[in-house]
Amino acid sequence: IATPAASASGPSSARKYQLDEAQYQAPDVGLIDADGGGVALRPFLAAEGPVLLQFVFVTCSTVCPLLSASLSSAQTELNALSGGKHRLISISIDPEQDTPEQLRDYAKRFKAGGNWHFLTGQPDDIKAVLQAFDASYSSGNKMYHKPLTFMRRSPDAVWRRIDGLLGKQDLIAEYRRTMGLSD
Repeated sequence: IATPAASASGPSSARKYQLDEAQYQAPDVGLIDADGGGVALRPFLAAEGPVLLQFVFVTCSTVCPLLSASLSSAQTELNALSGGKHRLISISIDPEQDTPEQLRDYAKRFKAGGNWHFLTGQPDDIKAVLQAFDASYSSGNKMYHKPLTFMRRSPDAVWRRIDGLLGKQDLIAEYRRTMGLSD
């Protein structure tokens, strides 16, 4: 359940994306990682350290490659800023098609480092995760999903919801703001 918090500060007219902050409660579901292992989502998200989360699917030819490219290009700087303690999480919204093997190939395509986790699962579980993050898309057609990035500093912190496409510099700037780091 999302509960709105104060909007992020800064000149929104200069941004090409929207910022909000909200509390999200991950559902108690089990997902599958790119190695075929089980991941209990709620404790996985509740682990210490910063988290950046996106919803993608591997056959997407529109926003997903752009979302993933922004994470890919920012990995080195995120490692430096967090001391390697952050986690990037990409959750497939097409669990019927996105097998662990396909997620591994997708991860290789974007040169995913060890801090980047790719997850899929049962359709009902993925739907529950999308609903929990207020990221459901219209008419059940995955092509209508929004380009969303979620960030949070720690398990007890509010999530920063970024609606729109971010380049590397914007992603790093929003991460720095989320972490309370000076620019």
